[in-house]
Amino acid sequence: MSYRRIFGGLTWAAVLGALLVGPATAQDAKPVIGLSKPNLKGPYPTAELYGILDEANKLGFEVVVQDAGGYANIDKQLDQVSNLVIKGVKAVLIDPGDPAALNGVAMQARGAGIFLVGAGVNVVASDVEPDAAVSSSHCNIGRELAAGAKKLMPAGGTIGLLAGPAGSFWAVERLRCFKEDIAGTNIDVVAEMTSEQDAAISLTRASEMLQRNPQLDMLYGADDVFGVGAARAVKAADRCGKTKVIFSVLGEEAEEMMRAGCADYVVAQQPVLIGRTEVRVVADLMKGIKLDPKIIDVPLIGVTMENLETVDRANMHPPKGWRP
Repeated sequence: MSYRRIFGGLTWAAVLGALLVGPATAQDAKPVIGLSKPNLKGPYPTAELYGILDEANKLGFEVVVQDAGGYANIDKQLDQVSNLVIKGVKAVLIDPGDPAALNGVAMQARGAGIFLVGAGVNVVASDVEPDAAVSSSHCNIGRELAAGAKKLMPAGGTIGLLAGPAGSFWAVERLRCFKEDIAGTNIDVVAEMTSEQDAAISLTRASEMLQRNPQLDMLYGADDVFGVGAARAVKAADRCGKTKVIFSVLGEEAEEMMRAGCADYVVAQQPVLIGRTEVRVVADLMKGIKLDPKIIDVPLIGVTMENLETVDRANMHPPKGWRP
């Protein structure tokens, strides 16, 4: 079946008959999917995880969740993926902290006949092509953030970049395309910092940028962990509305900052839908269905205060109070 139509009005209810893996019986163990993420902290990975676990429950899968605890813990992620291969899972959903470092273990999985699916990114390793991948284009996120920056600062201005975890594929790709699209404008990058994906660290880094550049016109956050930190720093410096804040992912704290007038433009992803779709493509792969396309690009939604109250959040947030 073609995945080109799934976001063009065709509901999954209409096609689940072709995708469904029947629930396990008492005699049959559930097929097992592995999930490997560098970090499961934050609104985006929590929402994606909800989509994965809820859809897996519907389709009769068991999910083994592995969290490396941070983008710096590459060796831990390698060990976790290797352990999933040894367990003999049917598929591994992978968000590689460092795609080049995952080549060996990805080849190990491929040799064992295990399906490899990019989880929120379109790669599983730098030299091993995924069987499928589900993501929003990270380059497109960067381009949409650039469009927002140019709209908010049509005459140009200064910007500080909270660039995300050093070396992480998604953060690097977003920033690369953002910089490409502001090249030739009067938007001047005056500060750039990478850091671990941590709310307290993001707040500290943004505060440092504002202390060094007290008239800074804009702060860029790689995602809402960084963006909310930036918005809080702007609020503490009494700069809401003066220092614009742009970032991706519309979590609950991001909404609060936008309503407070301290966040100005968010490129919202749909992580619940991303997680659900990851599980659905595994069901297809197990049935021998040829995916078309293999790289599934989930649409982005631009959010400002003008449309904040009308945005459909069903595919963005897990149910209120849900925890894994």
